[in-house]
This record gives sequence, C-alpha cells and structure tokens, in this order.
Amino acid sequence: MMSETPMKDPQEVLNALRSVKGVHGAAIIEKFGVVRDSALPGWIDADSIAAMVTLIQKASERATKELSQGQFLRAIIESEKGKLIFIEIAGKIVVIVATEDVKLGIVNLKLDAARDALKKI
Repeated sequence: MMSETPMKDPQEVLNALRSVKGVHGAAIIEKFGVVRDSALPGWIDADSIAAMVTLIQKASERATKELSQGQFLRAIIESEKGKLIFIEIAGKIVVIVATEDVKLGIVNLKLDAARDALKKI
C-alpha cells in the first residue's frame, strides 16, 4: 500500500474530503460558529450551515453527557435527499454535506485521515 503525501493545510484536507464520490463539500467551523475554511459549493451558505451545525453539535454533546453516554464523537443526519456528517477534530467541527447514497465507510476513512492531518497542522 502506498503512503499518501501528508496534507499541509486545511484546504487540502477539505479537498480530500470533497473528492469522495457523493460528497458535495466540506467545511471547518470554529466551535463558536464561524467558518474557518470551506470547500462548499456555491448553493450552500457556509455561514448558515456553520450556525446550524454548531447548535446541533452543542446539543449532541449535552445529550450524550446528560445520558452518561461518554464523549460525543460524530453525528450523521440523514434526510430524503442527503446526509450531513460532522465530527469534532482538534477543537473544531468538520462538516460534510453529501448525497443520500454516499459511502459512509469511505467518508469515515477520509475523516480519520482528516483528523490525523488537522492535528498536525
């Protein structure tokens, strides 16, 4: 198996996530709701998605804590026309907007690689 070249900046990480078949785009959001980096298509308002995902992330963290479920890891919101996947990495939220038939196994592998890369950047 060939090793991949290490990613050097957040935009590279987002482009790698966006390269997965079925992924429309991805963004890195500060925990207080500000978009840090984005590789989202023009039809997605990055600021709106940042605000929504931040609220959902905080509610999910609170729910898992109050229900003694341990630390919140990731969320997958499935809808009729797509998926919204987000995870906390290095104190930031990485969100992916995808089609309904995106392969979650591949997305999860790319998210693991994104976690490793973002921790080093």
